Order: sequence, then structure tokens, then C-alpha cells
Amino acid sequence: MARNGSWLTRSYNFVTKDPEIDVFRTIYQKEHIKESDLAVLAGLSVSTVKNMFGGETRRPQHATFAKMAGAMGYKYGLKRDDARDAPDYEAELPKARQEFKAYKDHLKKKRERERAKGRSK
Repeated sequence: MARNGSWLTRSYNFVTKDPEIDVFRTIYQKEHIKESDLAVLAGLSVSTVKNMFGGETRRPQHATFAKMAGAMGYKYGLKRDDARDAPDYEAELPKARQEFKAYKDHLKKKRERERAKGRSK
């Protein structure tokens, strides 16, 4: 039985997953940062990044790719931004974590206000 590349189609299904996911996974692995750190830097939920790299998300939105590329210092075409060197992760992560925490706190307060309004009616 001839195998002429059948191992490739069995291990990678081009129909069910956007091939850009693998491009991003390769770049992400070269950057040596955690999925959670990438999510914070990109302004995405950790589950979005984990699901994309874990195979649950098959067709991520363009905005997801663009945010992840920018967080790693690339334009969406995955070329380093000439105006900017590789990100200083040690300097950027604390800022990104603080902004993310503030955003989550904002959403929590918003939900609490909405619940309070619902009770007062």
C-alpha cells in the first residue's frame, strides 16, 4: 500500500483547523512565555489562548490573531514591527496584569450594579 504523504493528512486535518494556529503556536513557543502571559499581554482570556492552542477553537477571529501578534511584537503578517524591538516581557507583564485586573474589577462592579438594579425593581 502506497503511503504518499498519507501520514500528513492523518496527523493534520487542513479542513478542521485554521493553519494560522500552528504558525502562532510556533512563534509563541519561540518567545518562551506562558499561555496565560500571552493572554494578558494580548488582552484576551486565558481560555481563548488555551483553546486555540489546544485544538478546541478551530477558526479564531482575525482580531484574536492580530492581538496575539501585537503582544509578541509582530504585525499580523508576523513580521517584527520595525519601530519596536522585541517586547520587554519583564517590564510589560506587570503593567498588563494590572490593566487586566482593573478591567476584571470594572466588570465585577458593573455586574454588581446590574444585580442591585434588578433587585430594586
